[in-house]
Amino acid sequence: MASSLEDDLSCSVCCEVYQEPQLLPCGHSFCCRCLEKHWAVNSARTCAVCRQKSLQKPVANLVLRNACESFLKEKERKSDGEVRCSQHGEKLQLFCKTDEQAICLECRKHSHSSHRVQPLAHAVRQRKSQVKVVLRPAEKALKALRNGTTQNSQITKYIESQAQQAEKMIKKEFERFHQFLHEEEEARITLLKKEAKRKRDKVQERIERELLSLSERVKEVEEEMENDGATFLQNFDSMLQRAEYTEPDSKFGSEILINMPEHVGNLGYRVWKKMKDIFRYYPVVLDPNTAPADFSISDDLVCVRKTSRDRPIPVPHRGNRIVLGSEGYTDGIHCWDIEVGGSKHWTIGVCQRSYHLVHPLSPENGFWSLTCHNGDSYKLLSSKSNCFRLKKKLRMVRVQLAWQYCLDCLKKNIWSRSRTLGFLDADDGSMIAFTVVPPEVALFPFLIPGERFAPLRVAPADVPLTVEQILPFEEKKTKGTVYTILLVIVSFIFGMLMRNE
Repeated sequence: MASSLEDDLSCSVCCEVYQEPQLLPCGHSFCCRCLEKHWAVNSARTCAVCRQKSLQKPVANLVLRNACESFLKEKERKSDGEVRCSQHGEKLQLFCKTDEQAICLECRKHSHSSHRVQPLAHAVRQRKSQVKVVLRPAEKALKALRNGTTQNSQITKYIESQAQQAEKMIKKEFERFHQFLHEEEEARITLLKKEAKRKRDKVQERIERELLSLSERVKEVEEEMENDGATFLQNFDSMLQRAEYTEPDSKFGSEILINMPEHVGNLGYRVWKKMKDIFRYYPVVLDPNTAPADFSISDDLVCVRKTSRDRPIPVPHRGNRIVLGSEGYTDGIHCWDIEVGGSKHWTIGVCQRSYHLVHPLSPENGFWSLTCHNGDSYKLLSSKSNCFRLKKKLRMVRVQLAWQYCLDCLKKNIWSRSRTLGFLDADDGSMIAFTVVPPEVALFPFLIPGERFAPLRVAPADVPLTVEQILPFEEKKTKGTVYTILLVIVSFIFGMLMRNE
């Protein structure tokens, strides 16, 4: 590229970089001396390139001259490795602190005589020190990236540890599955073999009795056949009758065969039904990624406790000090039990998923809950928060999201419904408190353990496995209508009782 630029800035006569270039009317330029020498031998004053006559006096090509001077200075700088003053061509030895630029001795005498200056080497050392100070955080970050100690690297390692932990839990759970299925398979095959042996033995016993009876009969007939003469003829009729064999009718029915439906009928469903007593279902599964560092979550994600040591989490926790359930509920009826045990300080409830922002727990910020203080004082966090006491200490609290139906007489007896959050004593089913929550909004369960070594645990729920009977469409429709009416009546009665209380 430099060679191409030098060719463009070279005179076509001397083949050197232009010296005081002159521009002819035809547009070509030549060095002033080259043009004078050419016209000295060419009286017609023609262009050395296109041979066009120049009737006008050539003019100085200032743009081309400046470009040639800049090119020569840059070339000289690269040749000796030093930057020289663009104005005087002298070596830069000083630094003007007033104008923040390197200057030469001539610049110091003329345009920078009253300015503060210092040796260039001293200024370079100062500014190198400044650059090193500014560069130090970048060097530390580079070192951390290479050593894998940055926050993003820690997140990567944490993700890997989470994946390993999840894989370990999956394998452990499937080992339980395999162990259960293997034991169930062995047990059912054992029962099958016992039934087969019992029924085979029964048939074999019949065969052995018939074998013994026939053997004795054949032996008797053969012994009597050894008689001769009148004795043989005298016993011939009875001998012939005993020798004649008639296959007896079998006294066995189909009950002697293997009971196939007992062993293989709906086998998968019956095993699945049995598994529900071993592998429990939890209506709420906690999300450990929403918990602060001093909350410890169990491996099965159903228990939380407050600890004295923070667990390592790579992402800073910037939300409320709560742990959320993994699933939010928008509609329908949902119920779950929380074992509070001997804990004296706890909070349980539901909230909108805004845990990434720190807000005071209030209905205005999307939180509805029941809080326990000192084991006997309770507070319902609702639009009208109030404190109360209970005679009985709670051991297990039932949280219920449901719909309450009421008859609005002001609107011409139109049924209306509202979404409610209720807290009940799970031991006896008695209502503790309830409040109204927004409808059609995803609400997530949340827990707050208030003291160390006093965990809050989600209780397992019993899931009945029922087989729906196949009903005609009209019968199903009628049945569903009856259930709906009953639900409305029960909800109305429940609402009236709550109002009376």
